[in-house]
Amino acid sequence: MQLLPSLKDTIKYVSTLILLAFSLNIFATDYYITTSDLNLRSGAGKNYKSLVVIAKGDTVQLIDKTGNYWVRIQYHDKIGYSSKQFLQKIQIHEVVQNEENLERNESDSFSILIGIIILIVIAIILTKSGKKHRNISLARFVSFFFGTFGFQKFYLGQTKKGILSIMFCWTFIPSFIGLIDFIKLISINEESFNIKFNGGYIPTKKTIIKTQKNRVNQPLRQINIPPTPITQNKQEYRSSDQSIIDINSENLDLTIEHSVPKKENSTEVPYWSHSYVYSFDELDYATKAQRKFYFYFKNKVLNNEFVDIQGNTNYAFILYFDLLNEYENHRDIKLLENQFKFLGQICPKTKSYSLMSIQDLLRKRTDSYSIDKLNNLQDPNYRFENDYSDYDPDAYKLGKQYKNKLGLNKQEVAWLNKFWNPSNVFISIEGCCIATIKQYLLIVKNLNKKLRIQNTSVAKEVDYFKEKIFEIKEIADSYWGVYDKSYLKQRVESEIYLTIFKRVENSVREFYGHKRKVGSLPYYDFNGEFETRIGNYVNELVFNHQDEIVQPDTETQVQLNAQNVNRWKIEFNNLKNSFQKEDKIKFIDGVISLEKVNQKNPNIENIFYEASKFTSKYDKVQSLKYYAKYIHYDLKSKKFDNKELTKTVQKSLFKTDDQINDFKRIIAELIETSDIQKALDEIAKIYIPKRKKIKLDKAEIKKVEQKYDGTVELLSEYLDTENEETNQTNLENEEIEILTIPNNTNSTIFIPGISIGKIQEELINMIVSNSFEIHQNEVDKFATENGLFKNQLIDSINEACEEYLEGEALIEEDDENYIIEESYYKEIIV
Repeated sequence: MQLLPSLKDTIKYVSTLILLAFSLNIFATDYYITTSDLNLRSGAGKNYKSLVVIAKGDTVQLIDKTGNYWVRIQYHDKIGYSSKQFLQKIQIHEVVQNEENLERNESDSFSILIGIIILIVIAIILTKSGKKHRNISLARFVSFFFGTFGFQKFYLGQTKKGILSIMFCWTFIPSFIGLIDFIKLISINEESFNIKFNGGYIPTKKTIIKTQKNRVNQPLRQINIPPTPITQNKQEYRSSDQSIIDINSENLDLTIEHSVPKKENSTEVPYWSHSYVYSFDELDYATKAQRKFYFYFKNKVLNNEFVDIQGNTNYAFILYFDLLNEYENHRDIKLLENQFKFLGQICPKTKSYSLMSIQDLLRKRTDSYSIDKLNNLQDPNYRFENDYSDYDPDAYKLGKQYKNKLGLNKQEVAWLNKFWNPSNVFISIEGCCIATIKQYLLIVKNLNKKLRIQNTSVAKEVDYFKEKIFEIKEIADSYWGVYDKSYLKQRVESEIYLTIFKRVENSVREFYGHKRKVGSLPYYDFNGEFETRIGNYVNELVFNHQDEIVQPDTETQVQLNAQNVNRWKIEFNNLKNSFQKEDKIKFIDGVISLEKVNQKNPNIENIFYEASKFTSKYDKVQSLKYYAKYIHYDLKSKKFDNKELTKTVQKSLFKTDDQINDFKRIIAELIETSDIQKALDEIAKIYIPKRKKIKLDKAEIKKVEQKYDGTVELLSEYLDTENEETNQTNLENEEIEILTIPNNTNSTIFIPGISIGKIQEELINMIVSNSFEIHQNEVDKFATENGLFKNQLIDSINEACEEYLEGEALIEEDDENYIIEESYYKEIIV
């Protein structure tokens, strides 16, 4: 294994330091000087003979310690024993310490230098890798784990910010920035990431498959890639070129639609298993048959002849690198563009890579063609229309969707394609969407006329704000800065047109009786300039042209009423206010119309209950029919309420017990059979007088008259009296007192229009103060103390508020508690 030169030097340097320290340690430990004249004896004791006398100040080497008093030493060439107390250790501590400090400082400096070099190398690698293609997962990983050094900035093309992060990596600031970048990256999807950091939309695997299937009219061939690749004698290769192209190994139908007539291959396509293609040098590891076919394939492409490579995309990507290499010689950018376009027809997977390479090369050129071409390629629509990309950015926008259906011209389509299709329940109704589109186009056209008087236009004003944004947003002057600026300009343009659309949508919502509105404030206000230059004109035009909004058709109204269950009350109140007894057919027709457009409204039965109460004073039969309709629809609802008519209404409708009993019988049969038509037919007969036919035997009568001639006169008087009593017999109904809850219409807590009494308000406050929840027993006790029933009190509050909560109940049951949804409470208070 070969080590890097820098690593070798490091090991040598460290080894030298270790040996030097070891040598100094030995020297400092084994050598001593004498403090007086000493005898070097042959043994450890005074009884042994002296071998030599060591003079004071001489140096001796310690060999061994034999005890606490005697040591074995060497003096010149003689070895013997001497007293330890007359030996002093050589003191070189300061010198060694200084050298160690010097070496330590040098070692620290060297380590810092190595660290800086490593950081620079990693930054360069990430920068070059990012220039080819940026992956959102890798960007997230680098931001989270290496944000301290700002590596994510280099990878995303923000080199200056990355350098600053390295310079200040000793502080917490780069780590904090890295964490922020990580949060931003995980909050956006891959499509948005590619648009911002990869210069446009790069389709995912699923999108590629879907797009290809949509573009194909007649499949050329179904490609089935064998599950086991052909074994090839190939060594692992890594090119100095950092570009990596991922050729997935899935079985795909790579059929394409192209304008060039297909020609049969003059030679069979050798199978080449999918792999990563790094450069043209990949061809060095191909088989002889593969190389032969590649040059055949290249020659055909250069002659603009189509070749079906049958899903073997390696050939196409090697040719991609081959064409890039040849460009370095001929430098003809137009030729390379045409070659890449044709290659994209053969293998659509090369399109995104070809586009990025073309853009990179155009940035390095200064001729006018390259500058204009580069600007055009920033536009996703231009890329799609000129076959640089298979991604249609307007595929799901309103202009593209309704172009043919509404017969829109090119300018109208462009105005609608300025923003992504708004997604909400109102626009999801096609009738509402079409009405908003028509009104939006009307407003934009008139806005243009208004602005032309001031020598400007909508497009010019948008261009002004597209440049104005850079006074608010700072874009780094980096390799990818051009993409950041382009993205921000597109965002500003989209938001301006979307704001106009939303304001028009709100006017349509109001016209259609849809109470909820969307936010229509501009995303960028530009310190109020948006309103002064565009917004105020839009508001004026929206108001002036509101009467030109298209009336909703039946299907649209059905869907609107399904969303807003109380929307019917607007039309019903209009019918009541315009009601005339002589022209009651108009009211009846209006209720029929309401029934028709509320078929999907879960509260449709309430229409007929209210109609029954209202018409009881004018048309008894019609009132009873409406009540039967109420029962009919109430049976279909989730909960069968079966509300009875009030006693006052009943008194006005029925005069005899027979009438009441007949009606009760009809309703009972309706509940049992659900036959509404039969019920309506029988209700019409309730008020028809019922007469009994009596056959009289005149002979018998004559006999009786003769027999009781004296009593005939008296009997006649009795019969007359009985008939009078029968004719005058009416239903005796005592008026039942209905306990009502007084309303306080002057409440300052609730919004105008909600009539809430003091008792009701007190109960609401009790629930709110108890964290929007209260036990049913407490409500029962409270109601009893105020002389009311619990359910009566709750229902009165819900009925007072339901119109302002789109039919929802303010107070709901939850097991043994009553609860109030906090958001509902906020909607009804001032």
